Amino acid sequence: MLRHLWISARLEDPTLLRLLAMKPIQAEISFPVVERGLQAPADQVEIDTSFPEDTANALAKLESFNKHLFRPNTYLHKWWARRSGTTFRFILKQLAPDSRLRNYYLPGGLEGIRVLDPMMGGGTTLHEAIRLGANVVGYDIDPIPVLQARASLTATNLYEKEEVFAKFLAELERCLGRYFVTTCPECGTECETQYILHGVRKRIQKTEYIVVDSYILREEPDGGCLTTRQFYPDNYVSRGKRAWRLIEKSEFKSHGANGRKCELLNRKYANRYIPLVVVGLCPQHGQFFREPSKRDIRNSGNALRKLRGRSLPARENAQVPAGPKSNDLLNRQINTFLDVFSPRQLLYLSESKRIIEDLPQAHRLWLALLVSTSLEFNSMLCGYKGYAMRRPGAVRHVFSHHAYSFPYTALEDNPVFTGKTSGTLRRLFQDRIRGAGVWAREPIERKADGSKWRKIIIHGECDIGHECMRLKDFEGKKRQFIIKQQDSSRIPLSSSSIDFVVTDPPYYDSVQYSDLSHFFRCWLRWFLPYDAVWKYEPLASAVAETDDAGEKFGTILGKIWKECNRVLRRPHGRLIFTYHNWRSAAWAHLSIALRNAHFRLANAYIVHSENPISVHIRDLHALKHDCILVLKPDDLPDQRRWEEPTFLSLNDSRSFCKGCAEVLGWVLQTAADNNTVFGTWKRLLGED
Repeated sequence: MLRHLWISARLEDPTLLRLLAMKPIQAEISFPVVERGLQAPADQVEIDTSFPEDTANALAKLESFNKHLFRPNTYLHKWWARRSGTTFRFILKQLAPDSRLRNYYLPGGLEGIRVLDPMMGGGTTLHEAIRLGANVVGYDIDPIPVLQARASLTATNLYEKEEVFAKFLAELERCLGRYFVTTCPECGTECETQYILHGVRKRIQKTEYIVVDSYILREEPDGGCLTTRQFYPDNYVSRGKRAWRLIEKSEFKSHGANGRKCELLNRKYANRYIPLVVVGLCPQHGQFFREPSKRDIRNSGNALRKLRGRSLPARENAQVPAGPKSNDLLNRQINTFLDVFSPRQLLYLSESKRIIEDLPQAHRLWLALLVSTSLEFNSMLCGYKGYAMRRPGAVRHVFSHHAYSFPYTALEDNPVFTGKTSGTLRRLFQDRIRGAGVWAREPIERKADGSKWRKIIIHGECDIGHECMRLKDFEGKKRQFIIKQQDSSRIPLSSSSIDFVVTDPPYYDSVQYSDLSHFFRCWLRWFLPYDAVWKYEPLASAVAETDDAGEKFGTILGKIWKECNRVLRRPHGRLIFTYHNWRSAAWAHLSIALRNAHFRLANAYIVHSENPISVHIRDLHALKHDCILVLKPDDLPDQRRWEEPTFLSLNDSRSFCKGCAEVLGWVLQTAADNNTVFGTWKRLLGED
């Protein structure tokens, strides 16, 4: 009955949510292993010799455009460099001992098998393996991946979450709604503010200006444009006794103005902005744009006064640390994360903290993560991209470029806005809790149907599990998980206790996500002080933050690989991970780390990995494919022999990745010293 309901009902149907929340579905996660003809893992694992590259590549390419729609249950909180869930499902499917269950669209196949991800990040491996019935172990040195994985994998009652969120939001609206009230310019009716657009104050020599990204506020379907000139016809903005000329970013830069000398570094970052346009929603006249009234401006001042005496993190706990990305904040005299939020946004955080503290323990974690991830859409680092016709009202979130950006037109969102628009709590709850929870109980995949793709439900799978503390608790069960904040250079597992290690390690220096996550860590530490070890060294992860830190990357990764070798069962145990990089140093350090950990390359496959129009790689000479590297401990027989490479294509992403995998295979079987390894990679990548 439940599956028929799923096909015919919408996610908004409360009856469906009640049915999905019933205990029989949750109980399924702790059933004993269903044998279904499974065989004991053998010496030869399917992925050693075979992988459906073409099919995996097609699905990964499709997923890369909207990953969060394909795997909603892994997107509760912001994390970087997530790989395609479809790719990891294909990898794990090839590990099924029963060949009948290696079909991508059949449920299960890994019932009772133990899978470890020692650098779990966004948790892709854990979610995909749990779905297939595996018992999983996940470690990460950073607390955010640990908290997110625990919250998204734990089976909880969706109907209870609905009730908790409704009460939470109602209380927030009671406390915050008055600070987001404006009036319709046509009828004078009081209505909600959706967001406020601010221009930034900048200086050219001794003259201050207000600078915006664009005068355009919205493109109309009829070809017309709404611009700031409607409110500031002479391009001058007056506030009290002050007046500034309003100019676009392009004009500002045409004067040669740029850099620190133009910044008002003596002012708090949020105070460098001036409100220019209020966007509201009238029940009768719909969305409107208007110049801020005196009441609109007072709302911010009233929020500031209300904030006095309210709970916020101590400034010493909100300090911006030095780091490759955080330095962009420090260079603009932003020394504390408190400074990048407006008074209304800080009040939102303070009230959220107060309400969450009174909730049952079972609901604090997911709701704190939801509020934390909403900050990507609710700070003065957010920009406006709603002037384009196809993106009306859209927020350019903080990390849209995988780095801190400092918009000329900042967008101050209303987190309690009643519409399900970009960045609001309602929208985030709908997508990342409610919709994700329904999907987790009946996962959906895409399947080619001629020239189109259709959605199909994988009956018998679910993306939820039961948390354990010890491997002993896995016996005779499936979909159990152990998740810990852990330095994986010292894995707390006994030798020969894991069937497969499947992971996605840092790609040398590609994304400094430990540093970027300070933005969220500050607030999660405040919301959940006892749920993680917050005093740790975030830069102890295997990432080369600078050109001189390559050895650190190799050393830490080598220790992790050695531990992986130790815990793998013989003879079927494999280390499998995805990797790509243009730089010879990245491949050389990886090669040496794997060789020192006594691994050899069994095989490699190439799949699509990156959306070519992603902002952070668009128009760049970026790799758009991953190598899937399958490695055996070198004490196992029948190693594949790799030919010594003489040439590496540098022009094509797929060919380059394939060539790098072949070079890696050859390096791992040689006895060449480290200098020779570095020299080989430099020569083949044209860096010598």
